[in-house]
Amino acid sequence: MSNGTLDLTVTGWVGSDVTTLPAQDGRAAYTTFRLGSTRRWWNRATNAWQDSQTEWFQVKAWRTLAVNAGLSLKKGVPVVVQGRLATREWQDEHGAVRTTLVLEATAIGLDLSYGTVGQFQRTLSGAAAQAPDEVRHERGPIDVTALTEAGSALGDASEEPPDDELVDGGHVLGDDTGEPEVGTDGGKAARGRRPSLAAAGA
Repeated sequence: MSNGTLDLTVTGWVGSDVTTLPAQDGRAAYTTFRLGSTRRWWNRATNAWQDSQTEWFQVKAWRTLAVNAGLSLKKGVPVVVQGRLATREWQDEHGAVRTTLVLEATAIGLDLSYGTVGQFQRTLSGAAAQAPDEVRHERGPIDVTALTEAGSALGDASEEPPDDELVDGGHVLGDDTGEPEVGTDGGKAARGRRPSLAAAGA
């Protein structure tokens, strides 16, 4: 917990198109997309992996993070998102009250459990950061195609079951959640399975 907010780290997949609005008329650049995260764990009783319900988050980012996310991400890419969790209530067309989990991102990265990235381009800072988007990078945006292709070639990162007791591979890491952090079991914890992207608009 921090100042009444819940700070979380979520691993999952970009489940929608990435929408970016450039900085304009004093408004900061803004990017949003849907993030699907499925908790997966090894059931020794059935000797098989089991998936829990996929949780969906509306990720929002601003300023430089928004610009870089817009250049680097696309639907279907595995990501790790850190941010502050909030809830938004709204009414659907039938008048029913709905709730959306909103993750206000402070950091976004590619999940390298599924592949590699060929290059990294540092964003210019200071006065250069105010330049138009097309000249803010010394070279082109990060190439995530290699990561997506490598993920398919390598297969599911969680195919090998754990050697010892049941491992619960949590997908959400936060304060006081009681969930084990991914990687604390020497790399044996399951990563979240890619959710059905068709459900992203639900």
